[in-house]
Amino acid sequence: MLMKSFAKTMSALAALALAACTSCDSTEPSGGNEGTSLPEEYTTEVEYYKFDPTVKESSIYAVKAAGEYIKVLPTTEPHMAWLGVDEGKAKFEISLQGEKIESVVVRPVAKNYDYRIEDGKIIIGLGKYDRVSVEVNGNIKNPLFIFVNPIDRERPSKDDPSVKYFEAGKIYDAGDIVLSKDCKEVYLEPGTYVKGNILGVDIEGVKIHGGGFLETTETNVGRYSEFYQPFSIALNRCHNSTLEDYTHLFAAGGWCSLFTNCDGSNIVNVHTIGTETSPGVKTNNDSMDIIGGKNVHVKHTFLRGHDDCYCLKSQKFKLKGEVDGIFYEDCIGWNLEAGNTFEIGYETNMDINNVQYKDVYAIHSGTSGTDMRRAAFSIHNGARGTISNVKYENAYAEDVMEFAVYLAVLSHSYNIGYDDEGNELEYAPGQIEGVTYDNLNVLAVRDGKGYCVIDGYDDGHTVSDVTFKGFNYLGRKVTSLDDSIWSIKEHHSDITFN
Repeated sequence: MLMKSFAKTMSALAALALAACTSCDSTEPSGGNEGTSLPEEYTTEVEYYKFDPTVKESSIYAVKAAGEYIKVLPTTEPHMAWLGVDEGKAKFEISLQGEKIESVVVRPVAKNYDYRIEDGKIIIGLGKYDRVSVEVNGNIKNPLFIFVNPIDRERPSKDDPSVKYFEAGKIYDAGDIVLSKDCKEVYLEPGTYVKGNILGVDIEGVKIHGGGFLETTETNVGRYSEFYQPFSIALNRCHNSTLEDYTHLFAAGGWCSLFTNCDGSNIVNVHTIGTETSPGVKTNNDSMDIIGGKNVHVKHTFLRGHDDCYCLKSQKFKLKGEVDGIFYEDCIGWNLEAGNTFEIGYETNMDINNVQYKDVYAIHSGTSGTDMRRAAFSIHNGARGTISNVKYENAYAEDVMEFAVYLAVLSHSYNIGYDDEGNELEYAPGQIEGVTYDNLNVLAVRDGKGYCVIDGYDDGHTVSDVTFKGFNYLGRKVTSLDDSIWSIKEHHSDITFN
């Protein structure tokens, strides 16, 4: 794929942002790299995922990858397709069934993908760890998600009793998959379709992997009171765990995935999709909640849900733990009616330290129509803990429907947690200190939206020591708190712009 200079890329993104920010109905900015040249040589060494033939197939999209049609799985919202690639890029040809392709946006637009429309098809080359939302003719209700996994070459034995092995080409009604110290690995072979959820508590070295698909539609909170919310995957005190390469769908209210005090763990190339319980029904589902934890790495992920996407807390209900060292890298998020795309908060009764976001993309940051502190990049300190040493490096907000950046120490109505005797904790304000934004980019906002907030609780509980090293907003530089983008700027100190 032809690479462009950094200056040319940023110029194109700035033009895109200016084209897209003027209308609240604008969901399809013109631009990207449509029409540019693509490589003549594509890889043919790919891994196709062979699902059971009875698995439902999309009636909207047809996708050919490396010369062969692959199954596109539909939901009531996004449609999804998978492939495995190691080296190079595979050629994808995307067609609409029964409709002409007039326009397309491939997100993240900040990744600057090359594609073209040719003979009624979208042509794009995608390689390992590419995760894209293809939005055709302005349709963001039913986008096409394409996930490119590494080819799965290290598979466990089907006969290993310590592994729950789900085979390709089969459909499993697995129900509750409860891990144990004797059986702590789940392998989702590429092409498997598993209906169920996965739970692990106090197990060292859990491993959930493989390019297969997990669908969770049953709520299960009543069976696992420790977690309080329904979930698709939940691990508690499962240190040094590995989660990689799978896709899971959560069509329920609650948390799609929850990781509580899973120190030393890695979450890599996971695709988490939350949908409504049924069409038109408002459903709040967080994509990924981390509550407590030290030295946790989240990388190459794609999260889309109806509430917070990447959500970091230190205490909620009886789940709690100090946070020290959470690293998000190359992460893509899309939140809908509620929540925030990249969020710290609100339940922060214990300290949260050393959080890094690097190469992160909020491709759509949604709203329900009434402003409620929802943002692409937010820190909501809603309890007595101190949130410190947080860094955003190369952060992109591509479609802001409410706030772009929100930093606040505030009270709220959510449950902060309980003490050791089971008494509900009372609110007390905390602090936010030491936040750095290095190359922060707001590319597009809806009409009348996209403002930013810095708001401490009072003069004793402030937002302090915040540095902006390059803040690009709709193609221009933000250099002070006097800029018109700031809607609230109270109880703060040492805010600098470099």
